[in-house]
Amino acid sequence: MENLYSNDLKKDKENSTKMERKTGLVNKAIKLEELTKYQIIEELLHGLKLEVTELKKVLFEELSVTVKAKDKAERVSKIAFALQSCLNLEDGGDVAKNLTWMYRFIRYSAKRIQDNDCMNYVKPASEVVDTLVEAWQNIPQEKRVI
Repeated sequence: MENLYSNDLKKDKENSTKMERKTGLVNKAIKLEELTKYQIIEELLHGLKLEVTELKKVLFEELSVTVKAKDKAERVSKIAFALQSCLNLEDGGDVAKNLTWMYRFIRYSAKRIQDNDCMNYVKPASEVVDTLVEAWQNIPQEKRVI
């Protein structure tokens, strides 16, 4: 499957408008045959991993929190919030509760960068994201119907 988030970033670099990029993603998501709910979550997780990787790269290059790093942290926080919003806390049981705490930790880490110029939680948050992506990709094919 072609990765929509990566393509969205490529288009960003080609100077397309933000609205055009978002419209393309929304159009793909609305067509039921094009993206399943599983694939939508997979795209969000891939985007989260990509943004965290970019955030680490910016922080490593600058060795301090810059405006660019804060912008990346904001994107990380928004994606984590979108993923957290997808959870069904009533029927999801302990899994949904644990995922909520993981997404909250990622958002907390991003907020620390934005508000306190604190980079201490970037590595642990990155490890959480890696774990989430790996777990999601290891869901057996027959269980991916959501």
